[in-house]
Amino acid sequence: MNAFSNFGQLSTLSGDAQMKALAQAVNMELGLVNDYIAVQGGKSAGVGVLLPSGKQRESNVTVDSVKAYLGRKYVTPSDTPELAAGAARVQSYFHTNMPEIDLGWTNLFTYIDMRNSVQSSFDILDTSAGVSFEQKAPGEEVKIRRGISEAKTTVPYVTYADGIGILDDWLRFQNYWSIEQAVTEFRAKAWDKQAEIHYGLLTAQSTAIDVAFDTDDTKTFNKAAGALFRAVRSSGYAVGQNAGLWIVTSPEQVGRVLKMLEATKGSLVVGYNANAQPIAYNVAGIISTTYVSAADTGYYLVLPGRKMQRANWMDLSIESNRDIYKRAQDWVGTMQFNAAIGDTAQVRRVKFA
Repeated sequence: MNAFSNFGQLSTLSGDAQMKALAQAVNMELGLVNDYIAVQGGKSAGVGVLLPSGKQRESNVTVDSVKAYLGRKYVTPSDTPELAAGAARVQSYFHTNMPEIDLGWTNLFTYIDMRNSVQSSFDILDTSAGVSFEQKAPGEEVKIRRGISEAKTTVPYVTYADGIGILDDWLRFQNYWSIEQAVTEFRAKAWDKQAEIHYGLLTAQSTAIDVAFDTDDTKTFNKAAGALFRAVRSSGYAVGQNAGLWIVTSPEQVGRVLKMLEATKGSLVVGYNANAQPIAYNVAGIISTTYVSAADTGYYLVLPGRKMQRANWMDLSIESNRDIYKRAQDWVGTMQFNAAIGDTAQVRRVKFA
């Protein structure tokens, strides 16, 4: 991923003005991914995933949506004059750079914004009032359910931090490419960590969610989807077979998954194979990630949202301090987030032969 800011413009400044401009540029660079996700309502719904056809999902980020977001983030144009008329430039950057970041996991979790909250945790509730909607005769009394049982999973914030130093000599000798490379790596590693944590919630699931291979890939997929829908039937989601399921797999298995999804009703794959089943359920998208091991003999089938939830308490933010002994400006980046799968019935690990 390239930088959005033109760090070469720092050469026109000096002293405090140069350091202030550098701080603004670094803050903006580190916030761009959060901005991109925020424009789409907390999900990277536009890019970074494949459709069942194998085509890349097209971005839905428009100039108008970027303008609306920037108008909320920067209340007055004087806060950021370079962006007041730069929505088209930001949109172009989103289209050309964001597909490179692994943000597929944002489609799987309901997003909870805790950045302005005083709470250090959030709860995923598992509430049951015993509602069953029994048939009643005319005039028969309706039983009121007051014995509500409530369990919850408490998800506290977790802090992640790291630091980089920008050497005086990089500025003195105008090695602005070194600054750009350091900042873009810093941002990339921060989002890699978030991807690692969120995908890890899938890969850490026990074998209780496994669905064994059954004859062929399409039959196994239909079996897994059916098992998932049956498992969540009592969860209160009112989920039918048209619900959009996501497939999460390793890069090595994407081709096999795409080949499986070609077996739709009326396709040649089914027409010329009397024993082949067509895919019977709706696949919203395919997420390929290196955080699923190459040795993993299968893929993950996920019903997104519901009790799969993530929260963000602090966007990736920086603080700086002058180190006279190293002749450098040290920057410490901190972010606070966490996530949990409150209902493991929403996930199935589907095994290959």
